[in-house]
Amino acid sequence: MNLFRNRLLLALPCIFAAGIVTCVALAAGSAQTRAQKSSVDESQAQQLFLQGQELVSQGRLAEAEIPLIQAASLSPRDIDLLVLLGKVRGRLGEHKEAVATFRRIVQLQPRVADNHLNLAIALADEQQRDAALAATAAALALEPRSASAHLNRARLLADLHRNQEARAEFELASRYDSHNPDIFRYWALLEHDENHLAKETELLQHLVQLQPNNDRDYFYLGRSLSEQSRSAEAVAALRRAISLNPHAGDALYMLSMEVKHSDPAEARRLLQQFIQVRDEDAKLENIKNLGNQAYAASKRQDWPEATQLLRQALSMCGDCSIAAGLHRNLGLALCQSGDLEEGAKELRATLALDPNDRDAAAALNMISR
Repeated sequence: MNLFRNRLLLALPCIFAAGIVTCVALAAGSAQTRAQKSSVDESQAQQLFLQGQELVSQGRLAEAEIPLIQAASLSPRDIDLLVLLGKVRGRLGEHKEAVATFRRIVQLQPRVADNHLNLAIALADEQQRDAALAATAAALALEPRSASAHLNRARLLADLHRNQEARAEFELASRYDSHNPDIFRYWALLEHDENHLAKETELLQHLVQLQPNNDRDYFYLGRSLSEQSRSAEAVAALRRAISLNPHAGDALYMLSMEVKHSDPAEARRLLQQFIQVRDEDAKLENIKNLGNQAYAASKRQDWPEATQLLRQALSMCGDCSIAAGLHRNLGLALCQSGDLEEGAKELRATLALDPNDRDAAAALNMISR
């Protein structure tokens, strides 16, 4: 019993010391310390947020994620910070993390429509379509005239093959924002799937007026016109697609078919261009196969074999579309084999080509410590 009493006295020093003033002073000092720490944390979080924001503005998303995560640990209720972090995670393909971030934002700020819409987009990326639909409904309950919310709801409904409902949402989205090309592009795809070609053409003609330098839009317009036997208009659209992208293989082939009776010589030339593009695609597949073999070697921790295969792939690749990934994998293999200097050089080459490569950014961050 006395032992218990002694512990109780030790636990309450304020009462048995110099009176209540001492206790208040101790409490005030503790509160001041906490306030100072909170202020320091907020200052550090703001600096890290600004650093991440600058990296995002440069398109360096993988590098930006690192300071943004650190900032969020110091300031977990900062909405602007969390929104940026969630969007970066979504664009990096970290869909589960993005969903968790946007759920947190909705909990903190449930009366903002954009928060529910951001959550809907993250859920859709995670293939949780029913949950995403519910989030778009929550956004529209708060902001019924949101074109973005209607658009995203339309896309979800189309994915679920609820086409009549999707069309109604596309119509609402276009009513509230007639200048958003995404509305007309995705709506046109819906109409094509249902073989409503005249409506598809109408939408695509509006789309190319909004966005006149997109070769894919002109290809889809050419395809729609061709399927309606409107050959002259189809040829004009396909020529525009090829002028914007000379490597558009499907446009080259379709145009060669359209002109084979009116201009056989041009049809042969176009078909030869198509074959050249197809051969380049086949070369890219060979490079990808080397990359896959290198990956298998790395799984066996055979770093010399992985390195040799990746160097061979890069020598074939030049500036091909997968160069960044090859440089990253070579950099990681070199680091694993102990050659940090050469590994870091390859990782920097990766980020120069693809600033959003999260693995390369994380590896460089570890090397620099």
